[in-house]
Parts: sequence; C-alpha cells; structure tokens
Amino acid sequence: MNPMKYKIYTLLIKWPLQEMRRLRRIEFKPIQIIRRFRRDEFKRVQIVKKEPVELFPQTFVLESFFLRELITALTPGANEEMHFLTGPKIGPIRIVCRMAAPVSPNRQSPVFIGATAKSVAAVLIPIIEQGAELHICAHSHPGSGAGATTPSGTDIECLGKLQRNGSPAIGCIVTRDGCVRFFSIYTKFHVLVLGTGVKELSQNVFNIAHQDYN
Repeated sequence: MNPMKYKIYTLLIKWPLQEMRRLRRIEFKPIQIIRRFRRDEFKRVQIVKKEPVELFPQTFVLESFFLRELITALTPGANEEMHFLTGPKIGPIRIVCRMAAPVSPNRQSPVFIGATAKSVAAVLIPIIEQGAELHICAHSHPGSGAGATTPSGTDIECLGKLQRNGSPAIGCIVTRDGCVRFFSIYTKFHVLVLGTGVKELSQNVFNIAHQDYN
C-alpha cells in the first residue's frame, strides 16, 4: 500500500475514535457532578432529619396574684427562703398555681439557703404521688431591682444538675421589691404572667406591683 494512503487510512480510523473518547469525557463530567450533588444533597437531608425539632417549648403560666403570694412567702425575714412550685400540666402547658410544703433548711443566711436531700425528697415525693410534677424551684435574693435576681453560680449549678437528671423544672428568683426572674440552664421555655400590675422588664424578668386589696 502507498505510504501516503496508509497515513490517510490511519488518520480516518484514529480521529473518530479520539473524538468519541473526547465526547465521552465531556458527557461524563456533568453526570459525575449531578451524581455527586445528589449524594451531597442526600447527606444534607439526612443531617437535617437527625436534628431534633422542638415545635412548642413548654410554657409556664402564672397569675400576678399568685406571684405576690410567692414573694410574700419567700421574704418573711432577712434570710433567703426556698419553695417548690407545682400545678396542673396539659401537654406543654404548665399551670403554676400551688406552693409545696416548705423545705426545712440545714443552712440559711441572707445570701444562701441549703437543704439536705432527705428534706427535699420529703417535699417532692408527695407532689409526685399526687400525680403532679415539679414546675419551678423558687427562692429569694437580697437586694432590689432586676439585677438582684441574677442567678448565682450555686443557682446555676443546682438547677443544671436537676435538669441534666431529666427534670423539666425551671428556676425562679424574687426580690423584696417585686422583681421576678425565671431562668433555665438547658430547658427551653416560655413564661406567661397574667393579671394586673405586671411589667415585663426584659425577657423572662418581671416586676409585680404590690396591690392592697383591703
């Protein structure tokens, strides 16, 4: 065969094959991108599905009348006092309307109150036996104004331990001039305070005006 003809035949055979390979590479890349996108999107959807979604955090409902009674009960003297609060529960709604029996403290001062596990259990067990739940751990602080209701390191540690052990209860701190703060370490919550004489100072912090009914 003529050398020139051989080269022409070779080119005619090689060129279509090379062109087919080139086209295949171009077509394959978008397919790879689409497949990679689908895998990434599937992973993203899986991650989103695994994240817990809390549509309706628990809501604590209280009356200003009850909070005035609570402030009075927690501030009879100079020392800190503590009360556990309970009431009915309907789904995520917790109606806080009752004080449990007082806890017998083993240490008490104007800036601290402590109780033994036995004395706390003696108060909480009757609540559980009656089919109710602990809603709020409330205590008083010295001083006045919203700043005086800021949780101490001890308050954070105690409530955090309670919530880590599975309790949905939140904390409450009151002052003698009517400031009330609700707080939590891990539990998400809302607070509704109904009634007269209520002023919301900031999120979950209220002032309950004294009212004389006589």
